[in-house]
Amino acid sequence: MPLTTLTVVAAVPQPSSGWWIASIGAILFVIALPIVLIILAHARLKVGWRYAAYGALIFFTFQLVTRVPAVQALQFFLTPQLKASRTLLIAFLVFLALTAGLFEEVGRYLGYRWFMGREEKTWAKGVMYGLGHGGLESAVLVGGLGAIQLLNVWLISSTNLGIVPAAQRAMAVAQLTSIAAQPGWLPLLAGWERVCAIAAHVMFSLIVLQVFRRGSLGWLWLAIGLHTLLDGVTALLPRFVHLGGIGDTLLVEGFVTLFAIGALWAILALRDGPTTSPPVAAEAALREGAA
Repeated sequence: MPLTTLTVVAAVPQPSSGWWIASIGAILFVIALPIVLIILAHARLKVGWRYAAYGALIFFTFQLVTRVPAVQALQFFLTPQLKASRTLLIAFLVFLALTAGLFEEVGRYLGYRWFMGREEKTWAKGVMYGLGHGGLESAVLVGGLGAIQLLNVWLISSTNLGIVPAAQRAMAVAQLTSIAAQPGWLPLLAGWERVCAIAAHVMFSLIVLQVFRRGSLGWLWLAIGLHTLLDGVTALLPRFVHLGGIGDTLLVEGFVTLFAIGALWAILALRDGPTTSPPVAAEAALREGAA
């Protein structure tokens, strides 16, 4: 084996032990968090487990098996164009944010209609519904994909890069160098982001709930707009405001935190809404409007 190859491999930075600990801790946290919150909601709000299952099923149906595969296929075919055009990339990110809002919030609305029918749709049920929706996202998309990515980093860091083809070796070295330059605590932000995201999911579920409690589809459009705003700003903010280093990441997390504070306020404010569902005539009007 050439000496130069040995020298390059020996010089590859490795993730710190703190980074490994924080990454493992963050993955365990985002998986356990929704489980704990659902258990607490069941105990404190006296609401059935099935409402969390409804929310999880809606997320699975309207995101994991419909939107996500479609978006991945579209992104695969558009990759060259997205790399070549900043304008097209920004438009695509806006498209992703809008479709996330449409798929998830319309899915929430249909879930209320399909699973809860004419039963009273209460604030407590809406909270549990939102926890199930955001909980599956946290455990599967964030926790599951995070575990896969962490395994990939471990395989790269433990592989003798001297036997890897030059192009792949360069990518591996770049990935390890980027990770080694990160503060050890950085992976913990994923856990904090999930706390904020689940708060947003509960708020969205309660906003859509108002369609039935207050008899207006305007609440559905409000949920779609807020969801699009959250996803759009988090995706676009680093592309317009550059702080350098981890500053861009902290900027996004700061926005997400402010959004979550607003979500918590809305969750509490919506608790004081109407205590009964709209009359049958209003329910029929809503069904006709959605048809």
